Amino acid sequence: MKLFVIISCLVLAATLMVAVLLLSPMPKNFAHYLWWRTMSAATALTGAIRSGDAIIHFRSSGQGQPVLLLHGGLSHRLSWFSQEPWLVDSGRQVILPDTRGHGESGLGDAELSYRLLATDAIHVLDQLGIQCADVIGWSDGANTALLMAQFWPERVGRIVAISGNSDPSGLTPQAYVDNHVQDSGLIYWVKRWWTGAGGRFTELENRIKKLWRTEPNLQAVDLRAIEAPTLVIIGENDQVTLGHARQMVSLLPHGSLSVIQGGGHATLMTHADQVNALIGHFLGLSSLPGDKPG
Repeated sequence: MKLFVIISCLVLAATLMVAVLLLSPMPKNFAHYLWWRTMSAATALTGAIRSGDAIIHFRSSGQGQPVLLLHGGLSHRLSWFSQEPWLVDSGRQVILPDTRGHGESGLGDAELSYRLLATDAIHVLDQLGIQCADVIGWSDGANTALLMAQFWPERVGRIVAISGNSDPSGLTPQAYVDNHVQDSGLIYWVKRWWTGAGGRFTELENRIKKLWRTEPNLQAVDLRAIEAPTLVIIGENDQVTLGHARQMVSLLPHGSLSVIQGGGHATLMTHADQVNALIGHFLGLSSLPGDKPG
């Protein structure tokens, strides 16, 4: 009986391993991330700073030219599991904050705004003594990156804005439907885990959804004033309309657009190889994802 249990466990483990290797890219990338985090844990720097009425937690890994990764609303820094390892391996210092209210970071009492989130990010750079960083943002993180470039242009090098919008009109009708849905049961539990918000999830969700309905409010003159070279990446089936993304790029003085065919709003996870290749070329990285020693 004991032998049967052992064999069954081994078969299950082997099956899970095969699934991880074959179900690309997310399980494969996540397995690689877990291995990489285990190996690099001793060299990673974790820290926290007070920004206004909240404590913002962050992690910094690697050395070299800094790149700041800003996750989306109702997620947390784990969403960059397909990007963090290869960016560090390519010779960059990677800084990952948990946005206010997400992960380990406090929510505070202040009304959420993208300028407030941008201020938090600037304070993280201050704490690390970083004067200028490239910024890669996804969804709310992309919007925050644009606000950083608007109000602190000297602190931003290049921007990769993934699935971001410059005003609420850029969202699809489906995005507005989703924003009004209140989840329950298993989905609610998963979202609490994914945001890292735990018991404060409901309050965070209410504030974030209000933010999505009212911001950002970048006007044409604001976008024209952003001098940072900006790559806008959007999924073919994103919650941001393609027309809106094209309009943003047309207004940005140094903007360019890449559309991920078949991609939705979570392309950094579902189409990680394509997104990473675009990021690598745009930032001029010497090592691109998938490269092997010659």
